[in-house]
Amino acid sequence: MTNDEWARQRKDNHKEVERRRRGNINEGINELGRIVPNGSGEKAKGAILARAVQYIHHLKENEARNIEKWTLEKLLMDQAMGDLQAQLEEVRRAWDDERASRQRLEGELAVLRGMHGGSDPSAAPRPTSAEQRASPKRSLDDGDAASVDDGDKRAKRPRVD
Repeated sequence: MTNDEWARQRKDNHKEVERRRRGNINEGINELGRIVPNGSGEKAKGAILARAVQYIHHLKENEARNIEKWTLEKLLMDQAMGDLQAQLEEVRRAWDDERASRQRLEGELAVLRGMHGGSDPSAAPRPTSAEQRASPKRSLDDGDAASVDDGDKRAKRPRVD
């Protein structure tokens, strides 16, 4: 191969490489034109690139707004969660206090019943209707545990000693 042929071959190769490069650039710009929302519908490469830049700025602004909004929402949710957890703890403490009070009162009731010897059922305090509704079972005078309905039926029968 002569020097002229070699130079010609090199020039042709360079033209082919440059043609592929321009083709890739054009394909990329055309793809941007299809992806980016069409403002004026221009097909010019410069207009497509300008629209792409505007759209990218728009997306970045939206992203920043969304991040700010989500951060605020998360902060509010975390605060609400903390408030709910505090309320839950308060309700648990109240529940424990009520349970302790109930146990204490049941102990006092047992002592009072023991002091009266169980011989006079009218002397021992009876549970109120609110207490009966709160507890599905109650203790009868003869020591049997029965449901409230069963207790009402038995209470109507005369007691035989």
